[in-house]
Amino acid sequence: MEKQRNVIFIDTGGTFSDAIMIREDGKFISGKASTTPTNLAEGFFASMEALCQNMGSTTAEILPSTAVIGYGTTQGTNILVTRSGAPKIGFITTRGVEDRTNIVRFKGTGLSRAEIMHVATCDKPDPLVPREMIRGVVERIGSRGEVIIPLREDSVRKAVQELLDAGTEGITIGLLWSPINPSHERRVREIVQEMAPDLPVSISSEISSTFREYPRFMSGIIDLYIGRPLKELLARIEGGLREKGYQHALLVLQASGGVAHSKVVKPGTTLHSGPVGGLMGVEFYRNLYGFTNAIGCDMGGTSFDICAAASEFGETYLRQPVAGRFEVANPMREILTIGAGGGTKAYVDSVTGRLIVGPESAGATPGPICYGRGGTEVTITDCDLIMNRIDPDYFLGGAIKLDRPNAMKYMKEKIAAPLGMDEYEAAEAICKIMDGKMQTALKGFVTSKGMDPAKFALISYGGAGSAHCAGFSMGLGFADIVIPSCAAVFSAFGASTADIRHMYEGAPFIIIPQIPHDPISLRFKLNEITSLDQIPPMAIERFNQMFIDLEKLALRDMTDEGVDMKGVKLFYEMKARYGMQLWDIRVNLSVNQIKSVADIKTILREFEEEYIKVYGEMVMLPRGGVEIMALAVITTAPTFKINMQKFPLAGSDASDALKKSRDIYFNGKFVTTKIYDMHKLKPGNVVEGPAIIEVKDTTIVIPPNCKAKLDEYLNLRMHVEG
Repeated sequence: MEKQRNVIFIDTGGTFSDAIMIREDGKFISGKASTTPTNLAEGFFASMEALCQNMGSTTAEILPSTAVIGYGTTQGTNILVTRSGAPKIGFITTRGVEDRTNIVRFKGTGLSRAEIMHVATCDKPDPLVPREMIRGVVERIGSRGEVIIPLREDSVRKAVQELLDAGTEGITIGLLWSPINPSHERRVREIVQEMAPDLPVSISSEISSTFREYPRFMSGIIDLYIGRPLKELLARIEGGLREKGYQHALLVLQASGGVAHSKVVKPGTTLHSGPVGGLMGVEFYRNLYGFTNAIGCDMGGTSFDICAAASEFGETYLRQPVAGRFEVANPMREILTIGAGGGTKAYVDSVTGRLIVGPESAGATPGPICYGRGGTEVTITDCDLIMNRIDPDYFLGGAIKLDRPNAMKYMKEKIAAPLGMDEYEAAEAICKIMDGKMQTALKGFVTSKGMDPAKFALISYGGAGSAHCAGFSMGLGFADIVIPSCAAVFSAFGASTADIRHMYEGAPFIIIPQIPHDPISLRFKLNEITSLDQIPPMAIERFNQMFIDLEKLALRDMTDEGVDMKGVKLFYEMKARYGMQLWDIRVNLSVNQIKSVADIKTILREFEEEYIKVYGEMVMLPRGGVEIMALAVITTAPTFKINMQKFPLAGSDASDALKKSRDIYFNGKFVTTKIYDMHKLKPGNVVEGPAIIEVKDTTIVIPPNCKAKLDEYLNLRMHVEG
């Protein structure tokens, strides 16, 4: 076999761990294995072994010629949910606000919609740091960075000693207004390191630049809380890769987009990073096909994730990122998640007699009934199997034999009989309810941006997404629907397209008041800004100096990481808002120094344009001036990239790919349906519904009156009626 440089990425999901290897010529091989929540490294290597088996090789043969191995992990999220494996940590804060992290902002954070409807009956989350492990120290920084009360070092030493005596395994430090002036936080850290040199310690101002203390404190706490077990996991994986012949750094996917070397990745940035791989893939496909806007839908085993890559409103980040049930300040790309996947449970409510679908999932263990692992709750996968849409002997290429009679048995007992239906009617009803929920979420996501679905291409992926794409997209009128050839492992594929990326933020808290503006159009009168004397000197000084400091830090870290500096790119960003408004927006800046009137005009123009994209013109408030809450330098460095091959189109006749026919349940009856082999389809082939296209790791359902065409990149373009 000809040796090629390869890229391998592994994405750990709630049910399966997906592996994909992309060769230099753009061809890929995938592998899946069950996620192992108690030992994610086991699932990591099992999915890699499955990948190698699928290509008739071994890891010892493949890894020496692999240029990049990357990983999207759920380790941090698992620790927050299960509270297992985390160290006992202490928290030092400004005296008087010791209860801030336990008060929280809203006790409904992280709850489902149904739980929020009854939020009065819900409790606050159990604190990550109990009150007895929190100490206050005497100090106070003001909102402009001035020292109001000097740091009392005796109070710091007393607090540290008490936490050490209590058995702390790490200390995180979060003081009021530290992003404006971090000197007190840094000195507290120095004292901790003097008293306990080997103790892990972190400070909130280096984790987040936000001055809002609760999400900043929680980001610092979570970073330390998940840090040790995450680093232990990454070390085990990297050690195992070394033993198998891989000689490069392990790259880890981040929730803000991009990847980082495992040695330097900040633990908090990995939270909810898995779905971001899919977003990276959506962006890749948008550029590949030249779409203006694209929306991605990932239906896996546990959840349905929606993300968008759109030139009309740029990169979007969550306004209030949440990890577990805690609000955090780590930048996270905007992804909407609902409980809808192949493992989503269905049941008949014992009180109302209604059929309820989701959001709970059977997960990897025990999984759907048909897996034969002890599951007794009907899931979406069971329904697809009962309707004969999934071949029980070809699930994951035959690696797992599905038990259809057992799924039928529990469907009849638990759902069909109580509702007065047969098993097939019940299965279709469950799928239609699930498809409707996903459709509602999808439409709401697009329209919440003020956008028309007709301006978007839909990219559907995930292990269960191909089977339900026609159902949840029907009637929404997307301009195009693409099902990637690697749909079942698309998040892993997307992660493989990501560059190394780091974000460095600072909080200058700059106020630019009294900007000339038109009270009718609500636009700034930029032509009336004729001199920098119209801008407060402190604003210009803080803006310029902070970008200089951040850029030095960014370039230093890239050098330390061993990155080829020739390929490093710098991008500049600010978080800003109108004065008297509460919510800031992220603005990409084309200038990073205010040296002339033209520079300040550019900054104000770019803020105004981005604000209109996000909120529209009617809520602009130029009379409040502009408040710059944070500045950021983003560094990127290219990773090894693959080339997507483009194939010439053949005719529309797909008969050479026909495997057989079987009866499939559609719209209340069984219909004789043609079954096609995806790998035997040729570019240009058209498959008319009703039809099933089988791939080793997923099933594509083409309902009646729908059709799909294999395009020049070997991806399916589906046309959905209605």
